[in-house]
Amino acid sequence: MRKTAAVLGSPINHSLSPIIHNLAYRHLGLPMEYIAVEVKEAEFLEWIRAALSKSDQWFGFSLTMPLKEVVCSESLSDLINLDDLSNRINSANTLYLKDDKWHGCSTDVIGFRSLLQKRNFKSVAILGAGGTARAAVGALTGGSFSDIEKIEVFRRDGKRDAGITKASSEKKINIREWSEFEHSGPYDLLINTVPDSALHEVAKKYSGANLLLDAVYSPWPTHLMARQSSDGAAFISGLELLCAQAIPQVELMCNAQLDHDEFFTLALAEVSKHI
Repeated sequence: MRKTAAVLGSPINHSLSPIIHNLAYRHLGLPMEYIAVEVKEAEFLEWIRAALSKSDQWFGFSLTMPLKEVVCSESLSDLINLDDLSNRINSANTLYLKDDKWHGCSTDVIGFRSLLQKRNFKSVAILGAGGTARAAVGALTGGSFSDIEKIEVFRRDGKRDAGITKASSEKKINIREWSEFEHSGPYDLLINTVPDSALHEVAKKYSGANLLLDAVYSPWPTHLMARQSSDGAAFISGLELLCAQAIPQVELMCNAQLDHDEFFTLALAEVSKHI
């Protein structure tokens, strides 16, 4: 029996994913464990190929950036069946076994949708253009958010523009220079996917949003989150996104079902103790 799942990345010691997954296994009464494994980008393809093709230990993997992008490589297509959405956004954060075959998907998209589906907004700004940002674009342009009139993505590297455009299935994305953000807005929704270290100066000039979803949770609070909360405005934390995307991961990896609302509350309370 396969008994181990893992989150892969580098650095990885800070990851809170083991707390959530192991809590879920106890909650479900499953004799499984979830660990963090240090795997650098340069060694990932060789490492994951060996793990998927030779080892009978693993039943699932979570991936951090940039491994979410690397796993979409054609060189792994003989081992991993990526779903259409992961191919479109060029990002997959979850590997799981089904019918003795490995599959890949993005539960980041599911997490974004679950946190935002009951809210209304017409204008959206996204900071960053990496795998998490493309997951946000994929979530918002999948048909559930018909009221959105404008999505603007602020990025530092123009090489990612084609990926952002491809990630959108139906809505036009306005791609803007990073330096333009401080003179833009306000927005109904701002999604941040950029490390906090890059946002200190931006936060000082941040004009605010009705709702901030900051995908970053370390350090806590982030500069944007501190500014948002000091103004008394609404926010969704990176910890909430972490829990929201972990629930479908657990279900896919374990072929089990969780009460989403109940376990989300349990998981959020548990990880909040560790920041």
